Amino acid sequence: MTTIWTAIRKRSTLVRKGWDYARQIPRAAVRMSVVDSQYHTYPPLIANSFPKSGTHQLLQILEAFPRARHYGSFIASMPSFPFRERSESAHIRRIHSIVPGEYLGAHIFYKGSYARAIDDMNAVHFFIYRDLRDVAVSEAFYLKNMNRWHQMHEHFSRRLKSDDERLMTAIEGVNDPDFPFDYPDIATRMGRYLPWIGSKDVFALKYEDLNSDRRSEIVGDMTDFYSQRTDSEVDVEEVRKRALQKIDPARSHTFREGGVGNWQRVFGEQHRRAFQRVAEDLNISLGYAPC
Repeated sequence: MTTIWTAIRKRSTLVRKGWDYARQIPRAAVRMSVVDSQYHTYPPLIANSFPKSGTHQLLQILEAFPRARHYGSFIASMPSFPFRERSESAHIRRIHSIVPGEYLGAHIFYKGSYARAIDDMNAVHFFIYRDLRDVAVSEAFYLKNMNRWHQMHEHFSRRLKSDDERLMTAIEGVNDPDFPFDYPDIATRMGRYLPWIGSKDVFALKYEDLNSDRRSEIVGDMTDFYSQRTDSEVDVEEVRKRALQKIDPARSHTFREGGVGNWQRVFGEQHRRAFQRVAEDLNISLGYAPC
């Protein structure tokens, strides 16, 4: 029964959204009785990322943490619908609404005020990032085929006429001043998140490391990072083992293929040149080899 329900939720956006809204009811009940000390006993957990970098895989790990509970919440600086940046005050209200023990996904741009709001909640903040070339490939497919609620879906599925053109747009962005949405080149989009990686209050990890023979080590380090930010006793080894068992990328409704380095069989020479022009320096600074 669980497997059937999971498959239905993965395939149906309406079912998935409805279920997420339903889970807000117990969350609201929890908020009514929260006391501040609970945020230190069971800190909230934030799985933040640049889109298409492994958010759902990160959430699967956090699912194994002590008393972690998911209520269907997701905080996005630019929600896919209406694809407009939330105001600073709206961001802070959403961050301040997180409840103890809650784990949630996020695409939160970096701002000092957001960092302070996360600290206010004693939330344990994880940020995952990925080779921007693989991000571009994943996003081009996702916007064309997988998220029909995203404001960029029509542009990618109907106005762009080939997969080569879609990939080029994911790299270069849309530079038409009359275009109604903010979709700059991939380096500019990533730049909105970049300072999270250097923050001492954030556990930043690479998607590639999480999908390598370093996975167990990385998950152990994540558990250590959590244990240092809670007043509860944490059996780091037990949590690590549970988290490793939870990882299953195919459970994600946004999962298509996954993997590392898939860009190499998809990029044409024109895509390589475009990427080198707009994002190669940034990608190298993140620890990735040049094209």
